[in-house]
Amino acid sequence: MSLPAREKGLDVNSAFEAMPGKDHGEESARARLPLSRARMMLVVGWVLGLGIVIAIPLLGLPPIWPAAALLTVIYVPAAVGQNLIIGNAGLLAMGQAAFVGVGAYTSAVLAVRYNLDAAATIPAAMLLSGVLGALVGFPALRINGDYLFIVSLGFNLIVLDIILQWGDVTGGATGLTGVPTMHLLGFDLGVGAPFYLAVVGLVLLSLVITQAIVSSRFGLTMEAIRDDEVAAVSIGIATAAPKIYFFAIGSALAGLSGALLGYYLGYVGFRSFDVTASLLIFQMAVIGGLGRISGSVLGACIIILLPELLRPLQDYRLLLAGLLIVILMATRPQGILGKTKITNLIKK
Repeated sequence: MSLPAREKGLDVNSAFEAMPGKDHGEESARARLPLSRARMMLVVGWVLGLGIVIAIPLLGLPPIWPAAALLTVIYVPAAVGQNLIIGNAGLLAMGQAAFVGVGAYTSAVLAVRYNLDAAATIPAAMLLSGVLGALVGFPALRINGDYLFIVSLGFNLIVLDIILQWGDVTGGATGLTGVPTMHLLGFDLGVGAPFYLAVVGLVLLSLVITQAIVSSRFGLTMEAIRDDEVAAVSIGIATAAPKIYFFAIGSALAGLSGALLGYYLGYVGFRSFDVTASLLIFQMAVIGGLGRISGSVLGACIIILLPELLRPLQDYRLLLAGLLIVILMATRPQGILGKTKITNLIKK
């Protein structure tokens, strides 16, 4: 009777390489084919999607089309930020609308009262949202799962109360009116195609930077912590800083959405940043797919674009999104394009 490979002093890989008739270069090439094809399809999908988004305001379509597309694009960074926190960092948190609100009010106040350029107001909005996100991220060092979910939701309520009580700055329940059109580097972009394309460009830039972070060694380290924090600690990986950084980055992206939303609407009010808004952003990330930027883009299209184009469904958006989540939890917990199951986070 022949001995197993390991008892002969060979490891399994050596035994496999010693097998006759195996062209391992060919096998390796075949293994890489599906991955290469998938990446090519992903690139083609991004290019086609970007081409369609850019073409919409130039095709003379009914006004609802560019308006719905622009609103969807504006919410994409917030959805991606939520996805970073949940899907990449593995932190089950909801309350992203609070950071959208911080970004919106910061940008609006600087634009209305100090007449600052968007080149100053948007970074300021992202910075303040990111700093507050880092502060909220500190509890994630000691708590997780549904406890962190409740803490982040509580922060959303705190931000809403501050908005309502700090009327001298935020306008209180009335909100801030008269937000000017976006002036970027001295150019007034108005409300037409120039503003639309500027928003698309800023959002695309944020997605490229986010993808670079996720694909970097730092991003992969965060995913290792998400998958098994105990194992990560055992090999010397510090887990505290990456969690806070990812919370800050995700919150800063929400601040970008808020700043753009203020310029788009010309008005900033507290109702746009309540718990219902946080739930919608949460649904964008979960439905589209956790752990992938493309999933957040798809989720934003499903939650924002489709109901805007299909107005009769507008009143049923939360109902339909909730139903879709229930179906996905039973059939595909990672979302449509995702790679991280939200059920794994709930169990933590």
